Amino acid sequence: MRGLNETFIKDLQNGELAIFLDKVKKDDTLCLEIRENYINIYYRGGSMFRIEQYKEKYKILFDLNYCTNRTHSKYLSNISKIETHAEWAESIPLLKAEMDSYFFEHPKHEREYQQLVLRANNNNIIAKDTDYYFVDMEYANSLNRSRFDLVAIKWLSESITRRNADNINLAFIEMKYGDGALSGEAGIQKHIQDLNKFMSDSSNIDAIQEEMETVFNQKIRLGLIPSVSKEIKINKNTKSEFILLIANHKPAKSVLKREISLAMNTIEYKELVKKCDLKIATASFMGYGLYNNCMRNIEDFLDEL
Repeated sequence: MRGLNETFIKDLQNGELAIFLDKVKKDDTLCLEIRENYINIYYRGGSMFRIEQYKEKYKILFDLNYCTNRTHSKYLSNISKIETHAEWAESIPLLKAEMDSYFFEHPKHEREYQQLVLRANNNNIIAKDTDYYFVDMEYANSLNRSRFDLVAIKWLSESITRRNADNINLAFIEMKYGDGALSGEAGIQKHIQDLNKFMSDSSNIDAIQEEMETVFNQKIRLGLIPSVSKEIKINKNTKSEFILLIANHKPAKSVLKREISLAMNTIEYKELVKKCDLKIATASFMGYGLYNNCMRNIEDFLDEL
């Protein structure tokens, strides 16, 4: 189950890992995601650091597969020799350069846009006015084989609603970048099938609600959601949302209408709509902020295509 133990949290707040938390808070190109007693620090949607607890110490891992740029190869060949947390933290600009080179040759647009959306709704100046906060990015559970691009909580920004922190519900979000991602083995139909299977077991829902509540509240404690200061409680009696977040669809193409239509004609879709609300996100002008008024029921949206 995702979440950090008390020692890990305190070491991030004012202990030996505080330098990393400080770097994340002062650099909005980085984001910190909480796992099961380890954390990932992401840059452009790629994991820059994996920091895991090992007995009374912490192991810091950087994926050397990012190091395709030979300009710094002499330094990076010795990266495993870095001994102190301060040296790792100070290496961030260099590691960013290596990751930039890697992403130029091997672009990961979908993951990069996931992080941009997360930043806009969690950390940006507009975050206090949007209706969704992100709890996790690149969620994966090996036990039930579930995977979600993003998991959020829906917490309406109206002043009366925002004061109530114990009536929150979850939103599972799948991001698709470009029309090529809408079909095939990882397309819209496959996500409908997978989510229906996941939600058919009530224990999965109970577990992820508890898990995401813990993670979000720990993010609050760590100061990773600047506009929120009080802990939240997820209402387990409300329906979750499944949101399609589609970036850069070409309106003249028919693939989006076709894939939604095909998905809606499946047994899995008809079962899923009984368990959660299926929506598609539309933009508030050209931004990344997610607003309840811009969420369209997927069937109504299809009628307008």
